[in-house]
Amino acid sequence: MMPLSAEDAFELSKQFRDLGINLGNYRFANWNNLTPTQRRDLEDEEWSLLNSSSDMTTKAVGLALEESEINAQSIKRSVGKAKRAIKKLEKVGEVIKVATATVGLAAAIVAKDPGAIAKNAKLVLEAADV
Repeated sequence: MMPLSAEDAFELSKQFRDLGINLGNYRFANWNNLTPTQRRDLEDEEWSLLNSSSDMTTKAVGLALEESEINAQSIKRSVGKAKRAIKKLEKVGEVIKVATATVGLAAAIVAKDPGAIAKNAKLVLEAADV
């Protein structure tokens, strides 16, 4: 088992916050091309990421991650790939898929569920594979 350090939790918190901001930027940049439902879905995911980011630094410290399944570095890579995908993707459905996967990853981290973290990190990579 490898504990998630305070530094790791802080860095992940910043990455999830940045991802939430990127979603908001995407929503506003594409406002006229989005349906009201798509706008709401993106805003909901944006706020979920921002709230998870806020929770992360206080709740994620001490989380033990199975080294064989996933580590802090691979989580950071997943989130980084999601951030890049949101900037590149053209179809809003794909952006929402990436956002939903990252919200699941953030929730798993906050819940301190190593199995769910590994599963959701994989889902983020799959959704962000552009």
